[in-house]
Amino acid sequence: MQQISLEQTATYLESATVEQSIDTGHAIIHVGTSEAGHRFVLVNDAQGNTMLTESL
Repeated sequence: MQQISLEQTATYLESATVEQSIDTGHAIIHVGTSEAGHRFVLVNDAQGNTMLTESL
């Protein structure tokens, strides 16, 4: 799991295929496949923090 900036988040999501976005009220969770073909979960919280985890 890694923390990424908002700019990195925007770049990542532009090239990814997001299959589901879940709004939990305090965070948005994106699930999908990265440009490299890896499954990912990306979480944006209400404070502007983003955490990303990818399968290998």
